[in-house]
Amino acid sequence: MDKKYYIGFDIGTESIGWATTDTEYNLLKTRGQDFWGVYLFDEAKTSETRRASRTSRRRTARRRQRIKLLQELFAQEIAKTDFCFFERLNNSKYNVKDKNDGVAYRDCLFHDEAFGDKEYFKNYPTIYHLRAAFLDAQRAKEIKDVRLLYLAVAHIIKNRGHFLFEGQQFSVGNKDVVLAAFSAINEILTSIDENAKTLSLANVDETLKTLCGGKLTKSDKERRLKLLLETENDKTCNAIIKAIVGLQVNVKNLFGDEEPQIKNFCFDDAGFETEKLKDAFDEDEYALICEAKAIYDWAVLSQILKNHKYLSEAMCEIYDAHAADLELLKTYVKENFGQEKYREVFRLCKNVNNYAAYVGKDRNRSFCHVSKDDFYKYLRSFVTDEEILKRMDEGSFLQKQRSNANGVIPYQVQLAELERILDNASENFPFLNDVSDGLSVKEKIRSLLSFRIPYYVGPLNTAHIDKGFAWVKKYDGAENVKITPWNFEKVVDKQASEDEFINRMTSKCTYLVGEDVLPKQSLLYSEFTFLNELNNVTFKGRRLDKQAREVIVEYAKNNNRKITLKVIADVLAKAGLIEQSEKAKENFAGIDGEIKSSFSTLRFFKRLFGDNFNREQCETIVRWFTVMGNKSDAAERAKRAFKFDEATTKQLKGLNCSGWGRLSKEFLDGSEITTVDENGEILTIIQAMRETGCNLMELMSSKFGFESSVNKFNDQYAGDKKVTYKTIEDLYCSPSVKRAIWRTVCLVREIEKVQRCAPSRIFIEMARGEDKSKKGARTKSRKEQLLELYKACKTDVLQWVTQEFIDALENVEDTKLLSDKLYLYYIQMGRCAYTGRPISIEEVFNTNVCDIDHIYPQSKIKDDSIINNKVLCYKTANAAKGDGYPVAYEIREKMLPIWTVWYNKKFISDEKFKRLTRSTPLGIDELADFINRQLVETQQSTKAVAQILKRMYPDADVVYSKARNVVDFKNRINKNRPVLVKVREINDLHHAKDAYLNVVVGNVYYTKFNRNAAIFFQNNNADSYNMNRLFEENVKNAWNPSYKQKVVSVANRNICKVVRFTSEGEGKLFDATVKTKGANDKLIPLKRNCPLENTADYGGYDNATTAYFSLVRSVGKKGKTKLSIEAIPVYVDLLGKDKVYDYLKNAVGLEQPQILIEKIKINSLLKLNGAYVWLRGKTNDSLTICNANQLVLDSEMTAYVKRIVSYNEKRKNNKDSKVDETYDKISKTGNLTLYNALLDKLTSHPYINFSALQKQAEFLKEKRDVFCELSVENQCAVLLEILHLMQCNSAMSNFSLLSGNPTVGKLTCNKKLSETGECLLITQSPTGYYKNIVNLTAYYRQ
Repeated sequence: MDKKYYIGFDIGTESIGWATTDTEYNLLKTRGQDFWGVYLFDEAKTSETRRASRTSRRRTARRRQRIKLLQELFAQEIAKTDFCFFERLNNSKYNVKDKNDGVAYRDCLFHDEAFGDKEYFKNYPTIYHLRAAFLDAQRAKEIKDVRLLYLAVAHIIKNRGHFLFEGQQFSVGNKDVVLAAFSAINEILTSIDENAKTLSLANVDETLKTLCGGKLTKSDKERRLKLLLETENDKTCNAIIKAIVGLQVNVKNLFGDEEPQIKNFCFDDAGFETEKLKDAFDEDEYALICEAKAIYDWAVLSQILKNHKYLSEAMCEIYDAHAADLELLKTYVKENFGQEKYREVFRLCKNVNNYAAYVGKDRNRSFCHVSKDDFYKYLRSFVTDEEILKRMDEGSFLQKQRSNANGVIPYQVQLAELERILDNASENFPFLNDVSDGLSVKEKIRSLLSFRIPYYVGPLNTAHIDKGFAWVKKYDGAENVKITPWNFEKVVDKQASEDEFINRMTSKCTYLVGEDVLPKQSLLYSEFTFLNELNNVTFKGRRLDKQAREVIVEYAKNNNRKITLKVIADVLAKAGLIEQSEKAKENFAGIDGEIKSSFSTLRFFKRLFGDNFNREQCETIVRWFTVMGNKSDAAERAKRAFKFDEATTKQLKGLNCSGWGRLSKEFLDGSEITTVDENGEILTIIQAMRETGCNLMELMSSKFGFESSVNKFNDQYAGDKKVTYKTIEDLYCSPSVKRAIWRTVCLVREIEKVQRCAPSRIFIEMARGEDKSKKGARTKSRKEQLLELYKACKTDVLQWVTQEFIDALENVEDTKLLSDKLYLYYIQMGRCAYTGRPISIEEVFNTNVCDIDHIYPQSKIKDDSIINNKVLCYKTANAAKGDGYPVAYEIREKMLPIWTVWYNKKFISDEKFKRLTRSTPLGIDELADFINRQLVETQQSTKAVAQILKRMYPDADVVYSKARNVVDFKNRINKNRPVLVKVREINDLHHAKDAYLNVVVGNVYYTKFNRNAAIFFQNNNADSYNMNRLFEENVKNAWNPSYKQKVVSVANRNICKVVRFTSEGEGKLFDATVKTKGANDKLIPLKRNCPLENTADYGGYDNATTAYFSLVRSVGKKGKTKLSIEAIPVYVDLLGKDKVYDYLKNAVGLEQPQILIEKIKINSLLKLNGAYVWLRGKTNDSLTICNANQLVLDSEMTAYVKRIVSYNEKRKNNKDSKVDETYDKISKTGNLTLYNALLDKLTSHPYINFSALQKQAEFLKEKRDVFCELSVENQCAVLLEILHLMQCNSAMSNFSLLSGNPTVGKLTCNKKLSETGECLLITQSPTGYYKNIVNLTAYYRQ
């Protein structure tokens, strides 16, 4: 039988709170219990780390494959001389005792009677010496041993260099690459600002000479280049110079960003990759960094090669110089410090960054080595020789052949050397000219170096296709043909592979189900993003009219210049749309400095094809460039498809496209997503943006018909119960959001199953995800912001603001400025917002004297923003102003000069100034829009959830519940005393309570305003509602004030189901760093079924990832039965079930193991002797567990903890912040009371069952007196650490303030089960309604 019920969701990236109620907000009951709860899960991570590991594995595998193919080419010829050569090479990694018969000797390369490894290294100290020998035509003629040729060629093939300049004729002597980079930088600078300072190229030769100057320090180069490039004092140009010489660059100086995501970078840092900066900068900024990196790479390569044509010659010179430098250092140390210091410098010493550590070797013992900078720092601690110090400043002292700088070597440098070596060797080794498959051996070797698998073809292993990691397509009949660089074109169907790649890479539209998104640089999407910003620009408080917008758009389409507010003013004045006197920046607002979007793609195609280019054709080209990444491949595809000539194709490679938008073509300009304007014209969204001047959020409001068009479009998918994870994967949102959406789908399906009918309404509220790009970034305090504003003021303002006033601000504690009253006092320069009279600091906090007023009345509009809607004023002035809007004419006329000063000096926002000065009342449409903002969600992830749920339940109302509305409701309930207090640090139950309140508050708003404010105002006027009294009056079918007590009672219940999602471990098998032999006796072999299996000789891997756990019965001591929960690693599970038994027997050491329960998943719920825990992992021979018992404190203690948490947040921003007992309501007495309360909890059930917690409880008892002596601030920190002990997560506690351990609270238990103890395995469904309990200790009796 169908019944009417509601579901509320509070959706986060690691949890979902849910609640089910009837229409009067009573919780539904199932099996006598309230049907609400919390579903916990681990946040999904991006695939960045896994992708990087996978890329590294593929790179290694492909290098190995290249060497294997090279060996095949040399095999027959080498076999004539030494048939054991390759076997000897393959066995070189083994100890002599482990080598194959026939090669079981110390020599790894050569074992001739008169020529072994010793003789080889005497002739060729490094591989570069061998390569250099082949470069000399005369010496090459003397080399008759084909094995030497193989070694030289193999080294080049193995280390072939990067492909950043693929297709270019690159050489150090060729200036074109670096000059092109300089020119590109200047173009980018002028595109950002046409008046920007650029780099002068008048002294090119001297500039390049300085860049390559090996005898100059980085600072010397910087000084010279500033003069040669004529940068004067330009911050941006000087920052570019710092970048290209390898110094650290301040991003604020480079691009002028006030709060850059990345504060600085340095090309010279080990492991620096430009790709890692991509998301932190816009397209132009990132392109500039890439061009600067190209110049830096060219300069570093020039310094490596010096005046040599070939790399090997330069490396041999480095080797010789290193030997001379080493002799110099040895002599210096011997003569000045003696034998003891000599041993310290040149022999392995623990924790000393000496020469042995620098080269990573001492007496043939290898180990991890330190960086050159660390080694130089060590030398500078005692070396005073000027020559050595100077060489270190230059970075040329004791250079090594192998260094991070080698990463700048392009493949063209290696290719030139390879070709010379093969040409010189051809006379002695004629097999190089043998031809097969239409290519000579020499040509095949060349292709091994120069061939690179196209990005869009992807991995060649077809076995990975089913796993989703490969998509390569082969021609019919070539399915089983082995792919090589020389048959690639004949075997691989590049066109079909390309098409498959494009299909894989396209995401889905945020609004329309199943529609592909547009590339960011597509013509249509570029126009959308530009208009979406432009349509926010205001002139004297009003939006720009259509004519003004069209003039600006036309200018942007034809000028390669950033559209700033100044540019907008100039363009409008030149067009005669504003007066020259009106160009002041203060008259314009709406964007943050400049429009970030541009028409760069449009301008590119106009230059290439003219004004009347084929738009559809160009959109296709943009899509190919975006998907494929490689410009050359994309241009070639366009050439084939559209019959372009060579000149056009070459120019096409200059197109820059990357990244995807979030909207589809059908959404922006399709025939189904439309509205009808007042003239009866049908408009698409992009047309409406052109005509109306509205941004997208405004167009999606109820005022227009687009939202209903979107719903109608998506209705075709409505009622689709077969929503799968693939459906979620297609959404354009982060992995963490996708996981949360999928968990919500699982929950709502189970709730429907339990209730036996679909819900009537679903209320959703989704937490805004953390901005990862800003994680860790320091936020400016209010005090810092204010001091900067006053510092920027000129003397004309100081007639208002005395130095004494500013001194008082400097002496105010940061935490005091968290008071809105005090902050507004300084923002308003100490004056009343409505009278202009000075306010004394004593009057600010006197509630009988001063008020905070909301400019837009709160009774009509919910806007509590201090930035846009709050002002400080005298209570009498507030009463005179009243609750109406606009601000009275008399007040506006009197206060306009003061408000203007505040605005011009950036003390108040554009929006606040507009609200203060506006002369017209709020219209019905405006009020409707404001109300709809309480009913409609703009966050894309929340819309995605709603879209999926509506698709599943077309007959249910899916309602957005705004978090700020719930907070406002709780604040009103808590006005007299705190009864609804949320403290995340205590337990997880607040998620379910929030879900319940989402139902209550969401339903009242939804019902009161008829689901749509526009409909509400058809039958009501502006006086028919009061936001401040919404819950004080009856709302038909939604609210009765008498419900308040019931809602508070339900929201304070502390019994609900908390379920944690269980899973099997996956991903990495173990830590990739190889541990040396003897590190521990639990190492994982480097490789199976070969000598490397012996970890005692070769070391191995550590920290295996657990896949799951198994309950195992085995024979223990004295033949007794033993039950244990054993962790099964991922790498063992992948080998198959038989290997699991072998692992348990051999690696774990169990006798006669028998698996009773094959899989106990990670995060499974266990009940151990009355206490609930989640099974998290293993450590040594113990299991790591996590407390699953939710801590509950009474309302008074909960409110006190809330105050401590609030203070701690302030202290994070300012470590010197002090507790203000009056403001923070925290005291030593209150802290001690809480300390004792938490200690009582810790020594009671269920925590008394955890020995690790009881140990800490004893410690806390002993340290009570120490706690009392701590400052109140440190006491707060300790109390939060105590809370960590009882939280249901794996957080550790730090008791160093009590002179205790900094990491305590890790819970473990014996993996062996006690015969007499309790151990229950509880498996639960997402809601906890369905569960199965297995008594594990009962297996002792079976």
